[in-house]
Amino acid sequence: MQFKITQGINNCTVICYKADKNTELTKMVKIFDRLPKNKKQTLILSDLNLIDDIKRTENRKMRCIIVKKDSKKNRDLNIDFYADTDELIKHIDIKRNGGDSKFFNNENILITDNSELKPIIERLELKSRPANFEINLDSLAYNINYFRRNLKPATKMLCMTKANSYGIGNYEIACLMQITGVDYLGVAATDEGVILRKSGIKLPIIVLTPEIDNLELMIRNNLEPEIHNFRSLKSFNEVCKKLKRCDYPIHIKINTGMNRQGFSAEQADELINQISKLKHVKIYSIFTHLATADNYALEQLKRFDKISEKLKSALPYKVMRHALNSAGIEMFPDYQFDMVRLGIGMYGISEFACNKTKITGKLTGVITQIEKIPAGETVGYGREGVIGEKEKIIGVVPIGYADGLNRRLGNGKTYFTVNNKKAPVIGNICMDLCMIDLTGIDAKEGDRVEIFGNSPTAIEIAKTLETISYEVFTSVAERVKRIYTISENLL
Repeated sequence: MQFKITQGINNCTVICYKADKNTELTKMVKIFDRLPKNKKQTLILSDLNLIDDIKRTENRKMRCIIVKKDSKKNRDLNIDFYADTDELIKHIDIKRNGGDSKFFNNENILITDNSELKPIIERLELKSRPANFEINLDSLAYNINYFRRNLKPATKMLCMTKANSYGIGNYEIACLMQITGVDYLGVAATDEGVILRKSGIKLPIIVLTPEIDNLELMIRNNLEPEIHNFRSLKSFNEVCKKLKRCDYPIHIKINTGMNRQGFSAEQADELINQISKLKHVKIYSIFTHLATADNYALEQLKRFDKISEKLKSALPYKVMRHALNSAGIEMFPDYQFDMVRLGIGMYGISEFACNKTKITGKLTGVITQIEKIPAGETVGYGREGVIGEKEKIIGVVPIGYADGLNRRLGNGKTYFTVNNKKAPVIGNICMDLCMIDLTGIDAKEGDRVEIFGNSPTAIEIAKTLETISYEVFTSVAERVKRIYTISENLL
C-alpha cells in the first residue's frame, strides 16, 4: 500500500491511498503517526465493510466520515454519514468560500483514492495547477541508509532541513528523519525550527544562522544555536541568564578556510577563556564548513582537527566534532569525527554516488495543448523559436519561470521527457507556460512530462545553467504542488 500526501485547503493535509478488500484500517491509520501532531485526524471512507474496523482502531480522537447511500442503518456509530459526494462537497465549498462551516480546517485527512471519492479529493487539495514536485520518501530513506552504511557505528548523523529541506518540504522530510533514526536536524533560521517544533518534531535542531533578535524564541522552542563570534556568544549567554537556563547547548563554528563565518585559529585561546567563565551555555559540538570537495577540503579537515582538538582538550566535558557534508562522507572517511552532516545527497544528487543512490525529487507537468505549426513560423516571445523548413508539432506545458523553470533553459537548452522521448524546449520560457517540440513523438494532450528528475537530472540542469543542483531544487516555486509518496513499509 502506498500513500500520496499533498497540501490541502485551510491548512489541511490530504493523504490518499489505494484500498482493496484486504486493506486493514488499523494499518492505514498508522500514517497519522507520520503527520503533524498539531492537526486533527479525519478519515473519509466509501466502504461500509470497514466500519467494523473503525471500532478497533486505537485512536479514539479520529473523526470518521462515510460517503455512501443507504448507510443510515449504521448511524449508531460515532460517524458522520453523507448520502453521496455532492452532499459532502457542499460542506467543503461552504468552508472554502469563507463560510462558517466547521468542516476541514487544520486537519490530516486520510481518504480512499477511488473514482467515487475523487471529486472530494479534488475539492480538498489546495493547488490545481498541473505542475507537480513529486517526492518519493522511500527513496529518500534509502539514500539516508546508503550514506549511513559509509559511517562507523558510533558516528552520528545530522540531516539538513534548512530552506524547506532544499525546497523539497518541511515537516514531511523532518518527520522521515525521525523515522529513520537521524540524530540531529539542521535549519538556517529560527522560524524554520519553530515550525518543526509546532508540528511535533522532537529531534535536536541546530540553527545554523541564528538571528540575535530571536534568541528568546529559539530557547523557548529548544533550538540550539551555531555560535560563530564573540558577539553572538555573549548575547546568547545573556539571554540564557535572563531565562534562567544553565548549560544550554551551543555549537561552535570554526573557520578553516571557507572565510565566511566562524572563530579563527588565533581566537582559540580567547574562546577557551570566555567559555570557562560562562555558566549558562555549554558546548555540545565544534564544527567547520568545507569550501570544496577536493584537496583543499583535506587541508581544511587537518586544520579543523588541530584547532578543535585544542578546544576539546581544554573543556571539562565531552563534545562532538563534525565537518563532513554529503560528498565528504564518501571522500574523507577518516575524518568522520563524531557526526556528519547529510544534505543534498539525501535526494540522490551527488557527483560521487549518483549510481548508488535513488532520485528522490521529480518535477513534472502536463501537456495541455498540441498544435501543428507551419514551416517558417515562430514560437513564443521574441519569435526566437524558429520552426524552420518543415512543420513541427508543438506542445504547451503550463510551467514557467514563475514556477522555478529558469528562463535561460529556453530555446533548446534543455528538454522534457515525454513517453521516454526527449522533447526540446522551443522558444523562450514564459512566466506561466513553455513550449516543447513533439515532432516524431507519440504524445497527446493530458500526457505528463518530466521536467527534471531521472532525465534530465537536476545535475544536468545545473550544468546547463552554470550553477549547482541546490539552486535547481530551491528554485521550485511554492505554488508548485508538492506530492509525497510513502509506502506502508515506512509506517
